[in-house]
Amino acid sequence: MEYRGIRTKRYTYAKTLEGPWLLFDNKADPYQLRNLVSDPEYKQILLILDKQLDQKLAETNDPFLPGNAYIKKWGYEVDETGTISH
Repeated sequence: MEYRGIRTKRYTYAKTLEGPWLLFDNKADPYQLRNLVSDPEYKQILLILDKQLDQKLAETNDPFLPGNAYIKKWGYEVDETGTISH
């Protein structure tokens, strides 16, 4: 599954190609047991972290493409399940 994430001193945030996936408050929940991504109280934090992640992707020239695009770009061979061979 394709995803990208960012971690601040307080939060861990990750998104997939479909959108927000994980949001944890590392101070209140250090074991990351409660995913806050759908919690309306954290909507503003999610938007801020999503913007920070997008900025980081732009800075690192990461277009965040589907996995098959990278397989094709770098010429990896895959087996019948679509897994990269070793």
